[in-house]
Amino acid sequence: MSGPAQNPDNRLTVNLGAIAHNLEALRALLPRGARVAGVVKADAYGHGLVPVASTLKQAGAEALAVAALVEGEHLRKAGVEGPVYLLLGLRPDQARRAAARDLIPVCADMDIFRALDAAGRERGRPVPCQLKVDTGMGRLGVAVDQAVEMLEQLIRLPGLELTGLVSHLATAGDPASDHARRQTAAFAGLLSQARQRGLALADSSLAGSGGVLVPLRQMPSPPCLVRLGVALYGGLPDPASAGRADLQGAMSFTSRLLAVRRAPAGTLVSYGCTWRAKRDTWLGVVPAGYSDGYPRSASNRARMLVNGRLAPLRGRVCMNLMVIDLGGLDPLPRPGDSVTLLGRQGEAEISANQLAAWAGTIPYEITCSLGAANQRRYI
Repeated sequence: MSGPAQNPDNRLTVNLGAIAHNLEALRALLPRGARVAGVVKADAYGHGLVPVASTLKQAGAEALAVAALVEGEHLRKAGVEGPVYLLLGLRPDQARRAAARDLIPVCADMDIFRALDAAGRERGRPVPCQLKVDTGMGRLGVAVDQAVEMLEQLIRLPGLELTGLVSHLATAGDPASDHARRQTAAFAGLLSQARQRGLALADSSLAGSGGVLVPLRQMPSPPCLVRLGVALYGGLPDPASAGRADLQGAMSFTSRLLAVRRAPAGTLVSYGCTWRAKRDTWLGVVPAGYSDGYPRSASNRARMLVNGRLAPLRGRVCMNLMVIDLGGLDPLPRPGDSVTLLGRQGEAEISANQLAAWAGTIPYEITCSLGAANQRRYI
C-alpha cells in the first residue's frame, strides 16, 4: 500500500520472528535431504515480499519461490541472493530478463525452453530451469505421459540446465486423499524414469505446506525441494493439518473502539438490518471494514477480542465500520480501548484460520487482503 493507512487507529503488524520460528518447526518434519523453498509470492501472502524473503534467507531457507518474473526482479534489486523460482514461468520474450537475474523459471512450453536455451548460449552459461508436470491439478504443466518425451528434447538443448521436475497437489493437507496419493505416485514414477536416464533433478518439487503437514508425507524421496507457503505464516492448508507443527500466526490486525453505545432490545444494526438485539446490550463501533481488507462474508459470524474476551460481530461489515456486542463484558469497554481483529490479545487469539472459517474462506485470502489494504509494521 503506497498511501497512508485509512485510519491511524488500525494497525497491521507482521512478526518476522514468527516466520523464522515456523520455518524451523516445519523443517523438523522434513526427511533428510529435503530442502526448503520459501514461497513469497503475492507479496509474501500479504506479509511483505522483501522483509519476509530476507528473513527466510537469514533463517536458512535454501531457496525462494515467487509467481511472476517481476517479483523475482524485485528481490534481486533488493539484494536478495540465491535460487529464486518463477512458479508461473514466463513468456519467450522474457527469457533474457530471467537469465540476466539468474532466476529459475518453471515452464512446460517448448517455445519458452527454446528461448531460454538461446539466452543461455548467448551468455555462454546454461540457464537453470524446471519442467512443470500436471499430475492432477489440471492447471499448468505437461501431461505425465508426455513428460519423458519432453525431457529427451530438453537435455539436447545446450543452453539449458534442467534442475528439477515440479508438480502441485490438488488436495494437499488431506491425509485421506486418494487423489494426492495418485499424484504422488505419478510424480515419483516419472522422477524415477528421469533419474534412470542419468538426470539428477535434485531440486524436484511436489509438496507444499500441505504435503509436509500430513502424517503420510506427500512428497518424493529426497533429494528434493519442498515449497513452504501458507504454513510459514501460521496458516493451515487444511483443517486436518492442525497440531502437526508448532506454528505461530505472523500477522495481527488491531483497531480501537470509536464509540460505545447503549442498545435497547429491538435495536437494528447496520445495512439491511440483519441483526436485532434480543435484549438490552452495549454495542461497540470499530473503525475498520472491507476497505481495510476485512472480509464482508464474516458479517454476523466473526468475533473480535476486547479486554481479552471475544465480542461477536453484529450486522454487516461496512466499508469503514463494524459493530460488536459488548454485552456481558465487565468492566464495560470504553472508546479508545484496543480491539484485536486478528492475532493475540492476552491469552486469547484469533488466528487467520479461525477468521477464515468465520468468513467461509481460506487463511491465504485473509492475509493477502489485509496485507494489501494496510501499511505494515514489522517486529
